[in-house]
Amino acid sequence: ALDLYVLEGNSAHALIEAREKAFWTAKATGADDVIDTVVPRAQMHQFITRAKDLALAANSGVVGCGHAGDGNVHLAVFCADDDVRHGLLHDIFAAAMELGGAISGEHGLGRAKVQHFLDLEDPVKIALMRQIKNVFDPAGILNPGVLLDGEATR
Repeated sequence: ALDLYVLEGNSAHALIEAREKAFWTAKATGADDVIDTVVPRAQMHQFITRAKDLALAANSGVVGCGHAGDGNVHLAVFCADDDVRHGLLHDIFAAAMELGGAISGEHGLGRAKVQHFLDLEDPVKIALMRQIKNVFDPAGILNPGVLLDGEATR
């Protein structure tokens, strides 16, 4: 089913404002991390269900915040224990990838997600990415040691 709702005036403004405030509310109430995984839209419900189940199993919590219509799923993660949170994030990222998605939808991997990416992504794909980077950055001066250099290995 495809329904289209066009919000105008105050309704549109209120929806956008609520979406923007959801992120900051999550941070203000103690979210330990906010992630931006992406999955095919048809898999969003299954992904969110799996993420919630994984969080419950880790005695933690996840709450959706931000936009999601394009397949991006922004989750605020509530898990104070660093080791448990690392494992939970790894499992959530793995679930996204198993459903045809990726670890990051729009904000990039950053240094925090690099190891998850290297652990979960196809090594052939990573090797190809490194080859492409070497064409444009043969001296290795762009983000040295972060993701696609030989220093950034499993």
